[in-house]
Amino acid sequence: MQKNIILLIEDEITTGEMLTQALELSEIQVVWAKDGKTALDAMQRGKFDLIILDLKLPGISGDEILEQIRKIDAYVEVIVHTNYATNTFDPAVIKRLIKLGVIEYINKGAKADLVSLVEKIKERLRPFSEEQRMNKLEYMPAESFREGVRI
Repeated sequence: MQKNIILLIEDEITTGEMLTQALELSEIQVVWAKDGKTALDAMQRGKFDLIILDLKLPGISGDEILEQIRKIDAYVEVIVHTNYATNTFDPAVIKRLIKLGVIEYINKGAKADLVSLVEKIKERLRPFSEEQRMNKLEYMPAESFREGVRI
């Protein structure tokens, strides 16, 4: 069975190490990018089942990275994982994140629960039921599929 692979975009070393170790113990492969350029390079080289994205990063902000990611992969699921409460963000940034398809916002920091975060990630990576799969496929544009492949 092939492992799921996620892209972790996180500049904080302690957080990145802890999350990477916890996910790898759960048989999830992690590619850890500590900045936006590295994350975008990783996106160019391969596909990911899920992206965990910090918003406050050196050089380029998380929402700007996400905008570039969407040009590479419009459908990969993204969870925002950051220290900053949603009520401290500019409403325009939150609106932009929603428009770019962020599926969940998880706060990290002193009260963060690593076990809970890993469980949420594992839940997102679980295979769809046949009904869920058909519902998703119904809304995907035909050009998303390789020519000659039928469902």
